[in-house]
Amino acid sequence: MKKLFIAVPLVGLLLAGCSTPAPTVDKAAADKPAATQAAKTADRSAALGGTVTYDSGVKVTVKSDGFKPVSQYAYGAVDGKAAVFELTVVNGGKEELNAGLMSMPKVTVGAKNAKAESVIDSEAKLGVDTLSTILPGETQTVKFAAGITAADAGVVRVEVMGPNPFTDKAAIFKGAVK
Repeated sequence: MKKLFIAVPLVGLLLAGCSTPAPTVDKAAADKPAATQAAKTADRSAALGGTVTYDSGVKVTVKSDGFKPVSQYAYGAVDGKAAVFELTVVNGGKEELNAGLMSMPKVTVGAKNAKAESVIDSEAKLGVDTLSTILPGETQTVKFAAGITAADAGVVRVEVMGPNPFTDKAAIFKGAVK
């Protein structure tokens, strides 16, 4: 119920935002031919470490920080470790961005995209910080974590809600946790 209480005002604030067309993609590594990059632009996906840029000027980057040990009381961890990710949002647009919902990415693993449990560890400050309102020209970064086994670390998918969840498609990052 508490989550609903927080989410409802955030959704209201996001409804007030303007709509934007599908995003474009800026690949992290130049290891793909230009034709492959052009084909990927329309599907708003990037490799972990890459950046998805929306027409509104908002840029979203997710990079893997590898596996990190967590406290003994961490929720969702696997064998005392968590796969840690860093989410960075740059507001290159002209309007303020209410980015709270972007702070809750969905992490899946394996060929069947099995949902990975979010890890919450207050000692390591994982799963406790969220993005807030980002003014034009500002950047905010948060760390989040997921309970992923070493066997599933090779195929990881992170889905971040678009700047306007009602009109923007989610940014999808794929890769391996190392």
